[in-house]
Amino acid sequence: MEFLKVELLSPCVTFKTPLSLKGIETYPLPPPSTVIGLLYTASGRKWNGERFSLSIQGDYEAIFRDYIRLRKYNKDEKKLEVLPTEIPKLYNFKCVVHIGAERQLIEEFLKALKSPSIYLYLGGGEYPVLVRDVKIVNAWEYSGERELKMNAFVSEAAKDLFYRSNFIQFRVSTFCRKEKGERVCDWLSVYYVQKGESVEGNILVDEEGDIVWLLGSM
Repeated sequence: MEFLKVELLSPCVTFKTPLSLKGIETYPLPPPSTVIGLLYTASGRKWNGERFSLSIQGDYEAIFRDYIRLRKYNKDEKKLEVLPTEIPKLYNFKCVVHIGAERQLIEEFLKALKSPSIYLYLGGGEYPVLVRDVKIVNAWEYSGERELKMNAFVSEAAKDLFYRSNFIQFRVSTFCRKEKGERVCDWLSVYYVQKGESVEGNILVDEEGDIVWLLGSM
């Protein structure tokens, strides 16, 4: 199987969860909607109904919390409020993404990521993202035991391949769109597993030895 493989690097990122209310919480990896948004931003066009699959894994050195004064408009009282807010940030973030799609779409994303049409970023516009090592790779099914080199989002089916892992379940957004002025997203259940865990069974491994954790067709 062919995949587009890309490495994304950023000094600091926050991937805000939908359950963030007064405070802000972050996903440990970018949700599919963030990756999809980056791909189409680089391409300089909107999504036209294309379907593809994603594998998202990565790591960071540390997590720290920044404090800001958030300005928010109170619709009921019709006034601007200033709220002290804590923002978690992933420091020295690295992410490896595999994109499975039709060859034409893979080649479009390959060209776009090498020469994006606009400034690219992850998890907010404060910090740039370095797009590195964009390439097309092959992956084959491997049967045996391997150890995770990176933290990863895995599907419900892949969860059964692990030994006694402590999973964290997340609901992550995939495609988002505007309907009647409101932002509407499709949602997917994934499981977060940390590096160092062992997995055994039939898994996809690319030609560079990285596991491909497909999250299903999107």
